[in-house]
Amino acid sequence: MKKLLVIFILCALGLNAQNFNSSKVTVEYAGTFDPRLAATEAVSFLYPTGAPVPGGDNYKAFLASQKTAQDHRNFPASSATLKTTTTPSPTAGYGTSIYRLTPNGSPFDFSGGIPNDNAMAISKDGILCAAVNSIFWAQDIHTGDLIMPSPVGLFSLQQMANGSSFENYYDPKLIYDPTQDRFVLVFLKDNDAANSKIIVCFSSTNDPSDPWHVYRLNGNPLNNNRWTDFPAVALSETGVVITGNLIIPNVSWQVGFDGSVIWHLDKLAGFSGGNVMASVYTQIKHNGRLVRNLHAVRGHDNIADKLYFLSNRNFDLQNDTIFLVSLNEGDVDTTVDVQALVTNLPYGVPPNGKQGDTDTSDATKGLQTNDGRVLGAIQKDDWIQFVSTTAHGNNANAGIYHGFISNVSSAPRVTGRVLWDPVRDLAYPNITWTGVHPKQTQCLIGFNFSSIDGHPGMGAVLIGNDTTFSDPIDLKNGTTYVDRHSDSYERWGDYFAVQPMFDANGELIPSEAWMAGFYGDGPNQNRTFISQVFSMDTIVPLHPDGGRVFPNPVADATTVTVEFNLEVEQNIEARLFFENGQKVQDLAGRLLPSGPAELYLDMSTLAQGIYIIEISGSQGFRKVERIVRL
Repeated sequence: MKKLLVIFILCALGLNAQNFNSSKVTVEYAGTFDPRLAATEAVSFLYPTGAPVPGGDNYKAFLASQKTAQDHRNFPASSATLKTTTTPSPTAGYGTSIYRLTPNGSPFDFSGGIPNDNAMAISKDGILCAAVNSIFWAQDIHTGDLIMPSPVGLFSLQQMANGSSFENYYDPKLIYDPTQDRFVLVFLKDNDAANSKIIVCFSSTNDPSDPWHVYRLNGNPLNNNRWTDFPAVALSETGVVITGNLIIPNVSWQVGFDGSVIWHLDKLAGFSGGNVMASVYTQIKHNGRLVRNLHAVRGHDNIADKLYFLSNRNFDLQNDTIFLVSLNEGDVDTTVDVQALVTNLPYGVPPNGKQGDTDTSDATKGLQTNDGRVLGAIQKDDWIQFVSTTAHGNNANAGIYHGFISNVSSAPRVTGRVLWDPVRDLAYPNITWTGVHPKQTQCLIGFNFSSIDGHPGMGAVLIGNDTTFSDPIDLKNGTTYVDRHSDSYERWGDYFAVQPMFDANGELIPSEAWMAGFYGDGPNQNRTFISQVFSMDTIVPLHPDGGRVFPNPVADATTVTVEFNLEVEQNIEARLFFENGQKVQDLAGRLLPSGPAELYLDMSTLAQGIYIIEISGSQGFRKVERIVRL
């Protein structure tokens, strides 16, 4: 098997090569699921209305105390930045709810379990697959027809796992392999040590109504009274990587976590229904502390030549550290390395989302945003972009934290920014690349939203090649608030699914993505909507002749603009001097991508005279301009 460089971003300061256990196992084959031969069954599932959370009541109590203690005023506020160019908003295309068929063949929107746990994947032929707790659904977007041969157009995860009615199947994840033109469906079974499993279903063809090969991974891989929670999935050229958290039952949250587990499966054998071998990594530690909440980073085209995982200090009220860990998987030796990165903008446990019936005097009520863990990430070239839900300094609403890690393989540096709204809470983001040109960094971010005066829905925003956000758009607006729990907060859906689109050759279609999120619909139900989303090219032409300086001279209450061009991405710093060379002050500084850029300077508080502006970069850029202040 080809050697893989597996890089993890972990909640630790360092990790030596011996701070993990590894083994190779033969994956249990559970047979096939053939939708065309499956017996007709009524789809049913049980769920509690008391708002349980992963990790149990002790974790629920701790998270509630963190949300009560959180104060957005402890975070730096984001100031508005004047721009002469803006990132254009994305546009929505085809959209559909997940629906079932009534006995007379009419469509009926499907609510599913609690939470939605939205999962989605779409093939190059337009075969759209989706999963929520606890069903699987598929549609041909060209005809609008449901594909699964069930009388109602969907099957339960229990049926796909060849399970029994006394087993619980949940937390689905879907991913499409454009190279093999196949789907992989991953979900969990039960939340106790004796019965915990990870179910992995490989489609045998590009048609989800054909047979699936079903495998089972041990959710208690060390046989030491643990169960697996919070799965994430990614693809390499030859493998499927699945991560999860190992949970100790019936203890407090502080001691209930027993590390993250990593599974690496032979996907080619899985697609053919063969003997699947897997490597499993457990007890991954840093300085004696177990790592939690690994999140698999997808390749920008769904296939990663290097596998990355992300983690942060997701329970903290405020933190600024991201951790970069590499696992080099060799034929004989496996080595692990870690780097701690500090971002320029802190993140922290987000407030819950608000809706029409939320008691705003109680920070633990509303739509549960859980903690600040990484929820989506992609890698291309030598950068990673990731998103999470966070508190921020602009208001008491939940916002989206967007992180950018540059020079991942050599000298990594992480910077952050926050997307926030003056009225809405934004939560459960995910991200996908949507560039037109190979070197672009522009991405689409999908997310759920809600507000005290509105209803839960889903939206999208474009982050341009100049790192600015577009104006967000609404993809689906709810018709009512959600009210399914009897005594506590509501669940917002623990995941938001995104994927780029592919052409007939399996190549990325520029600027097209698909997203699956959450909305509220009558009577007070949580539902899933899937939307096609298009973005615009955000590469901006270079400033002619190296850029202008205007106005010059400058009068009162006038902002000076200094245009310049960067050949390569670099850290830029601007300084202001008197004409005699005496330094006045440091101005702005940040990491900027290659291309056109601008410095804006309000000189209204400065005395009359002649000033020198110097702009310098870490990769050799330098620009000096003389400004007259009238």
